[in-house]
Amino acid sequence: MGQADIHIHTTHSDGMATVEQVLDFAEHKTDLDLIAITDHDMFDGADEARNLAARRNYRFQVLTGMEVTTLEGHLLVLGIDKPVRSLQRLDKTIAHVHAQGGIVIAPHPMSWMIRSIGRNGLLRIHQTPDDLIYFDGFETLNPSLAGRVVEKQVRELNARVLQLAETGGSDSHVLPTIGSAATVFPGKTPADLRRALRDKTTAVAGHYWTREEMRYLARIGPAQMYQSLVKLPAKHIRRTIGWASRNGTHKP
Repeated sequence: MGQADIHIHTTHSDGMATVEQVLDFAEHKTDLDLIAITDHDMFDGADEARNLAARRNYRFQVLTGMEVTTLEGHLLVLGIDKPVRSLQRLDKTIAHVHAQGGIVIAPHPMSWMIRSIGRNGLLRIHQTPDDLIYFDGFETLNPSLAGRVVEKQVRELNARVLQLAETGGSDSHVLPTIGSAATVFPGKTPADLRRALRDKTTAVAGHYWTREEMRYLARIGPAQMYQSLVKLPAKHIRRTIGWASRNGTHKP
């Protein structure tokens, strides 16, 4: 059985470690077989990770990804070759990702502590009769406080109604918590993970963040908040201005 941490952030969005630092940590400090860089509304980190992995002989594999902000909350997008546009309808985003051969997972679902897809949105997508509009997986283990506060509701909804493949991801913004939650699946590769999600043969492993991990996160909290609330929005603004300039329009 392989283990994948498919929910990791870097300095390309609001994480505190560079892509290279994340890959080195995964290589030497974890037993992960597969990782995904899923920066908020940024594909740069995933692109850098796959390029580094192509040049270096890491023992694990890299899956591209993003955590895309839809109009109804965050959506984990995996296995893509180009960025996915933010702030679109949830169903439109899901269809777009599937049309290009990607995977979509609902991260920290129903959490009121962070922008998450709510129960109504989850049920609406579940009931949509469209071959492109569906969830490939459901994050039933998110080790952050945002995931912990809704653990019971998430597991009950999936068991009773959605019956989606379970996934786990660290939602890590710092090195020490990488691998604290993982998706367990038959095999080791991105193709194996896709197959396991389709066949619903995944499981989750890991732990909610410990007191020691929470204390560490509290110490670096101000720096991480600055990264999230100042540097990342500024990066998005610069990118939007650059896009408008190149295309001769002021549309975002």
